[in-house]
Amino acid sequence: MIRRFSFFDLDRVLEIERQAFPKSPYNWATFANLQWLYPETFLVYVEKIPPEEEAKIWGYITFSEDGHIISIAVHPERRRQGIGKTLVGRVITAPRVKRVWGEVRRNNAGAQAFYRSLGFAVVGMISNYYGNEDALIMERLR
Repeated sequence: MIRRFSFFDLDRVLEIERQAFPKSPYNWATFANLQWLYPETFLVYVEKIPPEEEAKIWGYITFSEDGHIISIAVHPERRRQGIGKTLVGRVITAPRVKRVWGEVRRNNAGAQAFYRSLGFAVVGMISNYYGNEDALIMERLR
């Protein structure tokens, strides 16, 4: 199930963030700001896990209403199971979105392959976007 982010989700989202982006994870203030800026499009992927049947967050995505993916992450235990694809699907099918794009580290072959599998292509580059690393701009037209 996908639902909007709530501040009650913050600890789990921070945990996912630290594991997904150990070099430069967002902190709680960044997520609070994202919630304020994008309350409708800051989403979490939640799934019930037996035997507890307690809902657990396994991923999140934040995007602007025009289709810019600000951040996406899936917990390492649940990668390659369709969660990221499902989250990006929400962006692709959002009513006002004509194109979807985001930045990916130039040396992150896994993320590039993920986006390519969803129909994205490299359309540009931003030098030193991640401090000392370049970013590729990946885009998909609707």
